[in-house]
Amino acid sequence: MNTLRVLLLGVCAVMMSSQVLAAPKLYTATVDPNGKVVRQDATWIKDVNLINQKNYFATYEVSFADGNFKTAPAFCSVSSIDTSDLDRLLYGHVKLSGAATAQKVNVIALMPGKSGPSGDSAQGFQLMCIR
Repeated sequence: MNTLRVLLLGVCAVMMSSQVLAAPKLYTATVDPNGKVVRQDATWIKDVNLINQKNYFATYEVSFADGNFKTAPAFCSVSSIDTSDLDRLLYGHVKLSGAATAQKVNVIALMPGKSGPSGDSAQGFQLMCIR
């Protein structure tokens, strides 16, 4: 009877520890139009490199801090939050540019549908990745 109890406790412990280890980790961050990380829930972003191509689009290369992702994130999503002017509110879009890797994810900002040249397409955004 004692052997059965010990065995059941051992099985329960293994099941609980495997669920804890397999639990996904959610990372979020807010980035301003200049590529500065305004807020992040943990230190998971090392830096953001902005390349702004006037009248076309802006590219943000978001580099992950070492040790957060051993493999590429299971899922990433980005959303524009820039309401600094009416054009950004009506036409501003941000999206992922390709799949994330264990080292980085690329975000592009653009303003499709705007009449005439878009000018500066840089926009603030929120980024979320799940490990």
